[in-house]
Amino acid sequence: MIKRPLCLIAVLFLGIQTILTAGFQIAKDLEPSALEMSVKEGENLVLLGKVSRREEKPDYQVYYLTDNQIRLKNQIIKESKILVYIKREKSQKEQIAVGNTIQAEGEVSFFSEATNPGNFNQKFYYQKQGIHAIVWADEIKRTDSAEWLVREKLTVLRENWKEKLVRALGEKYGNCMSAILLGDKSELDTDVKDLYQKCGIGHILAISGLHMTFLGIGLYQLLRRLGLGFVSAGGIGITILLLYTLMIGGGVSSTRALIMFIVRIGADLFGRDYDMLTSLSVAAIFLVWQQPLYLMDAGFLLSFGAILGIAVLFPVLKSFSVIPKTLGAGLSIHLILLPVMLYYYYEFPTYSLLLNLLVVPLMSVVLGAGIMGSLLLSVWNSAGYTVLQICKGILWMYESLGNVSVRLPFGRMVTGQPQKIWIVLYYLGLSVVCILVFLVKQRSQQSGKIFRVKKRFQIMLLSFPLLFCLGCKLEQNLQDKMEVVALDVGQGDSLYIRSPSGSHYLIDGGSSDVSNVGKYRIEPFLKSKGVGTLDYVFISHGDEDHLSGVRELLENQLLGVKIDTLVLPPEQLLDETLTELAKTALDHGTRVVTVQCGEQITDEDVVLTCLAPTKEYQGESGNASSMILSLQYREFDMLFTGDVEGDGEKALSDSGLLKHYDVLKVAHHGSKNSTSDEFLAQVSPAVALISAGRENRYGHPHAETIEKLESCGSRIYSTQTGGAILLSTDGKEMEMKNFTTVIYKSRAKGNIQQFGTNAIFFKKKVPKLREAYMKLG
Repeated sequence: MIKRPLCLIAVLFLGIQTILTAGFQIAKDLEPSALEMSVKEGENLVLLGKVSRREEKPDYQVYYLTDNQIRLKNQIIKESKILVYIKREKSQKEQIAVGNTIQAEGEVSFFSEATNPGNFNQKFYYQKQGIHAIVWADEIKRTDSAEWLVREKLTVLRENWKEKLVRALGEKYGNCMSAILLGDKSELDTDVKDLYQKCGIGHILAISGLHMTFLGIGLYQLLRRLGLGFVSAGGIGITILLLYTLMIGGGVSSTRALIMFIVRIGADLFGRDYDMLTSLSVAAIFLVWQQPLYLMDAGFLLSFGAILGIAVLFPVLKSFSVIPKTLGAGLSIHLILLPVMLYYYYEFPTYSLLLNLLVVPLMSVVLGAGIMGSLLLSVWNSAGYTVLQICKGILWMYESLGNVSVRLPFGRMVTGQPQKIWIVLYYLGLSVVCILVFLVKQRSQQSGKIFRVKKRFQIMLLSFPLLFCLGCKLEQNLQDKMEVVALDVGQGDSLYIRSPSGSHYLIDGGSSDVSNVGKYRIEPFLKSKGVGTLDYVFISHGDEDHLSGVRELLENQLLGVKIDTLVLPPEQLLDETLTELAKTALDHGTRVVTVQCGEQITDEDVVLTCLAPTKEYQGESGNASSMILSLQYREFDMLFTGDVEGDGEKALSDSGLLKHYDVLKVAHHGSKNSTSDEFLAQVSPAVALISAGRENRYGHPHAETIEKLESCGSRIYSTQTGGAILLSTDGKEMEMKNFTTVIYKSRAKGNIQQFGTNAIFFKKKVPKLREAYMKLG
């Protein structure tokens, strides 16, 4: 480190920035922008801005604007960056080039944070780009025709290049090559993208250092062989790579590769030895100086971690006798990146190391054939088409290999999100082993002995990944409390239960206002909790806002979360939707059962009992026939009510099965048509949970329901205002908190209570049962 002063400076700089950014949350883009503090969500505005980038989406034209001025009633607000979306048919009225100043008029929207554990944080994704707002424009017009000629030509080149690839290879493989060569994933097949990510080769669908190295170093070496000097070859190589970086948008990986390439050329020009760690340090300082938030970005950590693994760990592994030489480079990358992968993606593709042994070497062929074929299309169409078929064949092989790898036993290991302390300990252990190997090597060289690493050191290092994964898995499963989470799925219901023994249950899972709720909200949450398989999934009734996400989970069990048993209401109450859901489950290998009133599932001290539909209920299927579940764990009890209302709720109240409950999941999202006075008098919940969408068109929860709950002394928490509601209990004490910052406004009384992020609302002593538990069935 002493011989590499830039590395030492980089370590100190990055350490200080990490403390400031991740620890104290000190970063310019973490603060609300001027626009966020001046206007409300959904407000119409007029802005002027300069187009720095233009992208085409399937339905929208997208403009990245800089140097923005927003005219409000009494002032002009300045905003550095804004994203503008406009429908394709509207954007065609005006030809906009990069560098033009445009006026856009439309509705402003701000990005949302994740409202469930494990979900994608849209706000942070755009914060690290310096973007705080998006405008859905109804109209745009050009006010200044000045162009940034180079960037506009590169944009046109990118658009035309993509069009040629799709025309030559078809939608599926053309868009794959567009992602690989141009960094454009807007129309990439979602099934292919998911498969590549799950089997551990998703890196090939992004512009990475591998791409940039192939282009830059390949071109530089070719020019040198053709007789050009260091200055000429280096200058041409840097220029081409810089233009390519501008064309694809200048992401973290491509910028890092560009900087490292420039340092390498500089070393050749000045007759110095190229040092990978030094060039990596220069790139890290440059990027983090511009945007400290990159330190918390998965792309940054994975890109730099991969190079760090090759530079630091690979020399160590080369001296290990138990590792085949062909595995050394890939294993060094995996060892470094494992905690980062698990922290951000919650699972690890077991066979990815072996798969990449086949995938990575062929990427040079894919890139070379892709570029050569694209060039030939302009002068000799049939030749270009023929060359591009090489890419298609290799991509087909990648897809086939990926499908095989995820179907093999233990193809994916879902561990959940590891605690930061375990990540720190992992890297400390890795560092200690590497230092010991370095000291042994140094001592051997001084004494003139043959350098050998003892097998116990080799086994110690190679055991870290397995021990780390097992530790993360055990930490998730061996908790001594029961956990209940009411997920924020918008206008819908989804409740997760984890028993102290490690069993996993889901009660409903759907939404009427969040698309792909299973893929983007339920599945990531479950994986962050280390859930690879759900033991039981209960569906209360056949409305889409209770089952649409479960349908997605059933259809995606190969790459997502498996479902062992699907539990439906009694057969006589199964409507067409539930029957179709049962068929989907059976087609994908999930057992399907129905449950009757009084039947139970017992899991040590946890008892889950079906209370309804009762045998006395003679009505039709629908809300009134919702499955009602009672959960008991020692002295704690909770009632799950689906959307029960009307005759179904009355039949339940008359059944004599109800008692006082500590927690009530309020029926039908807080509708006034449910939760009657008679029902509440029997249940008398200390806490009421409401799952409802923000600004939903039904007005849920209704003021009448809020009034009734408050009048019976219930404390009300809603996913609508605080995101997911997290509850844990040991059966004697109960702890509750919301996932996001909460602003709860009572419609009945108008009082406002505000709590901080992840604040503990209360820790409540669960009272002894006020009546004996009635064992049913």
